[in-house]
Amino acid sequence: MSGAVGVAIHVSDDAVTVELDGVERVLSLAGRVRVPMSNVVGARVAPLDTVRDGVGWRVLGAYLPGYVAAGWFLVPGRPGARQFCCVQRDRDVLVVDTDLERPTRLVLQHPDRARLAWWIAERVDRDRR
Repeated sequence: MSGAVGVAIHVSDDAVTVELDGVERVLSLAGRVRVPMSNVVGARVAPLDTVRDGVGWRVLGAYLPGYVAAGWFLVPGRPGARQFCCVQRDRDVLVVDTDLERPTRLVLQHPDRARLAWWIAERVDRDRR
């Protein structure tokens, strides 16, 4: 499923895969992030303001407050934990939570975020039954 320019999110029974191209690839210094579905614990749409507090120092990528957060960031209070973000001035974001240390979550801008959150959550719930 295509997203904002340069961001594609693919959801299958096996994994959630984020593929980055163009500016997003350059800013985040990543081309692809894949999380096995067995490690996904939930997905939701959240206001960026509520998510921003959980984003720590940038480890790899780009960060310009109020404009862009792209790449790998620390998780405050969890040494060694990392999260992957790719957001550019959007008010609401897709948040995919995992039980991994890297990434503990994905924070992504996508025009179809509500449908993606539902689609991912549906697979997580089905796997947990």
